[in-house]
Amino acid sequence: MDKDQDTPLGVAVKGLIAGMAGALAVTGMVATGRKVMSDQDAGSGGQIDEGITAGQALSEGPGMPPNMNRVTATFVQKVATGIFGTSLGSRQQYIAGTAWHLAYGGFWGLVYALVQSSTQVSRFLVGPIHGFVVWAIGPGSLVPRMKLMLPPTKQRPRLVAMVIAVHVVYGSLVALIFHLLRHRD
Repeated sequence: MDKDQDTPLGVAVKGLIAGMAGALAVTGMVATGRKVMSDQDAGSGGQIDEGITAGQALSEGPGMPPNMNRVTATFVQKVATGIFGTSLGSRQQYIAGTAWHLAYGGFWGLVYALVQSSTQVSRFLVGPIHGFVVWAIGPGSLVPRMKLMLPPTKQRPRLVAMVIAVHVVYGSLVALIFHLLRHRD
């Protein structure tokens, strides 16, 4: 379908797909960064049947990238207990956390698609800026306020730069994937 024939719903769905793919890529990049920066296995972390607490998610300190599985598992546990009055087991936390991360990435991909398809600005500019905005709203502000990770001011500058860079790459990947989806024959 030609760019000029895309419907708003088509643009939104392609953005959602691009965002979910970008979220998967970010998860892989963070896991790789964790392995490079630590002798610990990124998949370990003492998961036990009753799940993890926000304190455990923060326990790795200011120089280590957050364990995305722990952050998302802790988030969904907070939602489950705070809104629904129930507790999730570790497997339920992992599954719901993964689903949440994909949905979150998909949402931001949808936002990118709507912005990009409504402007004449190059995707090479909008994508990275979009990734930075996602970082600023999420890990730069809301995620620390939810006590899921340390605020940027308490992290080592190298780590903050790395997390920002990962999100800029996320925005760039979303831009590329959206472009490919939108312009395929």
